[in-house]
Amino acid sequence: MSSTIFDTTVVTEGALALAHEEMLRVKRAGVFENITGDVNALVNTPTPITVMREAYGLKGTDSTNVLAYTQVITFTVEGVRDALGRIAQAWLVELLKVARSTGAANKLDAQTFDGRDESLIALEGSYSVAAVKSTTGFKDKLVWAFTLTSDGPVGIITSPIAGTGIPIIESALPTQAIASANVYCRGYNVANITAATIGGVAVTSISQIPGEPNIVVLEVPAGTAGSAPIVLTNAVGASTAFGYLRGA
Repeated sequence: MSSTIFDTTVVTEGALALAHEEMLRVKRAGVFENITGDVNALVNTPTPITVMREAYGLKGTDSTNVLAYTQVITFTVEGVRDALGRIAQAWLVELLKVARSTGAANKLDAQTFDGRDESLIALEGSYSVAAVKSTTGFKDKLVWAFTLTSDGPVGIITSPIAGTGIPIIESALPTQAIASANVYCRGYNVANITAATIGGVAVTSISQIPGEPNIVVLEVPAGTAGSAPIVLTNAVGASTAFGYLRGA
């Protein structure tokens, strides 16, 4: 059975939240980013947009047609502070800024879809953002409650998990691994990797962890420290390059 984005959803550093089967991605810097691993109590509420009509064959009797749906998405997020006291989730900082902006700056694009079944409806639209401080009853928790309200109807899109079978990398850890160290690439369609490169240099040792079809282990080849995108290849084709910083 092939793995999906649900299997590869990981929490941001330090977060305790659990993933949901209902996935949420928001666009940041022009790219949709999966934030599901950091959100709790995700609720997706559609509201039909209707038009009144006369019921066929029943003169003078009202009926309605559904033209489209608007959508409200609500969820909570626990902020996690790094060693310097700053919020570790970069996307959360940006989302909070959007929530306090006005006009066009108060809007973002978001996608919702099922994380296991690509045949279910996936949606994408533009949303206004609101956020309020929330509470869990614990003094050491920093929580915000978000409401995303669609700016008009949301559109139906092809599910983001309906891929072609090529590998897709969701994470590569640890960062700054040096030559001969292992990097663990988590993603889907990574169970049968035939070749890999790190920074354009071929990886000679590729292995799997028993019982972990969503992780492939790469031994870092010789190279210089710095940017070294990772590319995985299987029988279908090569993955999109995944940004990675390696050590010496």
